[in-house]
Amino acid sequence: MQWRYGIWLSVFCCTWLQAAPVQLVTEIFPPYQQQNADAALHGWSVDIVRQIMNAAQLSYNIDVMPWARAYKTASSQPDTLIFSLLRTEEREGKFAWIAPLCPMRVSFYTGANRTDVQAADIQSALKYVVGVENGQANYRYLREQGFRESRNLVVVGHNHQLQQMLELGRIDLMLISDLYVAQLPDHGANLRRVFTAHALEKYLFLAAHPATDPKLLQQLQQAWRTIRHQALPDCQLISKPPF
Repeated sequence: MQWRYGIWLSVFCCTWLQAAPVQLVTEIFPPYQQQNADAALHGWSVDIVRQIMNAAQLSYNIDVMPWARAYKTASSQPDTLIFSLLRTEEREGKFAWIAPLCPMRVSFYTGANRTDVQAADIQSALKYVVGVENGQANYRYLREQGFRESRNLVVVGHNHQLQQMLELGRIDLMLISDLYVAQLPDHGANLRRVFTAHALEKYLFLAAHPATDPKLLQQLQQAWRTIRHQALPDCQLISKPPF
């Protein structure tokens, strides 16, 4: 009887007792997170997150919202998960990092007909007006490199607005994921990649508020270790996870 009690206690201590569905927040960011015609959420990162949640045997809700609001929600509410979050040095201590999802490479793009826009590095791009999505690591990177809203930086609420502003001539460049451009209806035929921001070549993660229950984090990380040996999703065939 004591032996059975010990096993039960061990399982109990290592399992998060779920009182309500786990809350996850994200944005629409193809091909990582996107919606089909009936608004069902899918995509490379979504598929991996669902596998993790199912392997952890947890019920969950995924709320889609603008990225700035998703980031603020996950930053202020314990037991809230967020994806796909680029793991950077600045964010390292602000979140609990659960699992790597997909690699991301971002580049500066201009219109295919904008032969006047020529830049080889971040310093030569300072003379142009650059558009970026609010709340993204891309925004902080541009700020660190000297871009300012009052002069050469335009901040929008969602990525799809950047291409519209580029077409209207309101910006000269946009800093955006290469895979996002590749999945556009025209596969980026109307865009030209100017140069890649190698400093932002990192992995997108499933992460959580740092005060999230340690048992929940442990359960999710164990679920990731369980599924990581299964067939890799398409995005991880590009670059294997860092661990």
